[in-house]
Amino acid sequence: MNGSTDDYHRRRLYRDSERGLIFGVCAGIAGHFNWPAWLIRVAALALAWYFPTAAVVAYVVAALILPQRPLRYRGSGDERSAWQPRHHGTQP
Repeated sequence: MNGSTDDYHRRRLYRDSERGLIFGVCAGIAGHFNWPAWLIRVAALALAWYFPTAAVVAYVVAALILPQRPLRYRGSGDERSAWQPRHHGTQP
């Protein structure tokens, strides 16, 4: 496989609660297709205006079915060392 694991996570459809407003469904769809999130949100609101029951049911089902996007580390330095437990000089 030529792509990295980050490429794999970008191609997959997730809920993106880091950028999302409610459950992150619209932000996840926007991230999957590389579209702006506001465009997906406007489309969702338009669908909710014309088909309110179907839009709400589809949104809730998507929120339940889609997996949560893995968290992204945006700090500087080595990510592994950031998540390792720190020992403060006391040994058990």
